[in-house]
This record gives sequence, structure tokens and C-alpha cells, in this order.
Amino acid sequence: MTKPETVKVGYARVSTIEQNLDMQITALKQYGVTDAMIFTDKMSGAKKDRPGLQAAISTAAESGGEFVVWKLDRLGRTLLGIIGAMQVFEANDVLLVSLTERFDLASPMGKGMFHIMAALAQMERDLIRERTIAGVKAARERGARHGRPQTMTPERIEKAAELVQLGVSATKIIPELQAIPGPIINKSRVYQWVRDFKTNRNPETLGDPHGTN
Repeated sequence: MTKPETVKVGYARVSTIEQNLDMQITALKQYGVTDAMIFTDKMSGAKKDRPGLQAAISTAAESGGEFVVWKLDRLGRTLLGIIGAMQVFEANDVLLVSLTERFDLASPMGKGMFHIMAALAQMERDLIRERTIAGVKAARERGARHGRPQTMTPERIEKAAELVQLGVSATKIIPELQAIPGPIINKSRVYQWVRDFKTNRNPETLGDPHGTN
């Protein structure tokens, strides 16, 4: 009996509508992915809700075939996002193939890389948690000393730290923080906080040193 051919599911993504998918799609077709099995998105890799990616993952999981991308970063902008997708593939017996990095999850080398990346992703999670805890503690101490309302409350700090680490821009973080109960916070305060967080300044700068907004 002839062994059925492995189903190849391709996924291509660019960050903006203006960018072109042609190069990625051509590479996928050259690998053997048919037009009907190519799924696309035109949006940032930081977005969790990507219809094309979800459809591609579901199709690959149903077929148990190969999930093919031009580069691993098409799966997400962060290591955490990439590892999350890879774990879904592994749980559904889907083989992940990256054409640029020559990465094949079915090979011993690919499996080894996966475990290394998973370990690094866990370290990243731990660092995010530690920085968030330090920021929340500093914010509380500042509030206790000055007795003035803080616009970057512990809850807002925790949310902002999470979003920054996921690659979300300050512009999109602003409404998320404004939706959290607390003193009125303006855009400039959020931009300032994000800059301080990214430049890894003293954790005390993550709070409101003077209770400003």
C-alpha cells in the first residue's frame, strides 16, 4: 500500500497591510505547500488573535502533517510566543519546519533546539515575574513614603510589564492601563514608564516618584 503523502500547511505573516507576502509564499510553494494550504496574516506578531495562524494550526493539527514557515519569527515576536506555538505542534504530532533556519522539529537537532528554547523561555518568564514584583514593591514603598496618589498603581505596573514584554507598543498599552481603576493617568506618564522599563533603570523609577500623572 502506498504511504499517503504528508500534508504540508504553510503560514506567512507580515506586520502591516502595506508589506508584501509574495517572497514567503513563493518559498512555501517551492517547498511543496499548495495554494489551498497557505494561510496568511497581515498584523504584528505581538497580537495573540491572528486568524490566519489559528486556522493554519487547526488544519495542521487535524492532518498531523507539517507546519511550514519561512522563518520562526513568523510565529511570534517573542520567544514565549514562538515556544507556545511549538508546544501546540508537539502536542498534536505536527512537525514544524522553518525554511530559513533549516529547522525541523522531527530531527534530533530540532528537538534539542526546542528544549533549549523552552528553557530560555522559562528564564524569560521568571525575569518578567521578578521585574514585575520589584516594580510593584517599589511603587508601594513610594506611595507609603509620600502619601500621594500614584498613577502607576501596582495593578497597572503588573499589566504594563506584561504587555511590554510581549512587544505591545506604549500607544496600545495606554487604554489598557486607563481601564484599570485608579487615579487618572495621561499618555506622557505611560510613555515615560515604558521608556524607564525598557532601559532597565532602577526599579524605583517604575513607580511614581512624585505622584505625578
